[in-house]
Amino acid sequence: MRYVCNYNDNGPYFSATQGQYQAARLKELLMHVRVCMEDADQAIGVFDDDSECIGMWLDEAEPVGDGEGGMVLGKPCYQLYRPGDLSAGLWNMHLRHFNRP
Repeated sequence: MRYVCNYNDNGPYFSATQGQYQAARLKELLMHVRVCMEDADQAIGVFDDDSECIGMWLDEAEPVGDGEGGMVLGKPCYQLYRPGDLSAGLWNMHLRHFNRP
């Protein structure tokens, strides 16, 4: 059994959104990850039965100009990270956002 957890920071006025989904098959895992990406969640983590993170996608979109002197966030641009890809401090910083199984 795998778990897909998501996190989205909704700004200073609303609380963050967190979710957790179970996936028994690869098809379910891919479906939950795809739904999270379509919802433009900022972080998506995949956890095993022991609550260990085996990978996470982080939205690394850059802000772009809106043509009126302001900035807006561009389309989501996800980067996959696995244990060991990031420093321990950065990895743990992202892990604290997830509501682990």
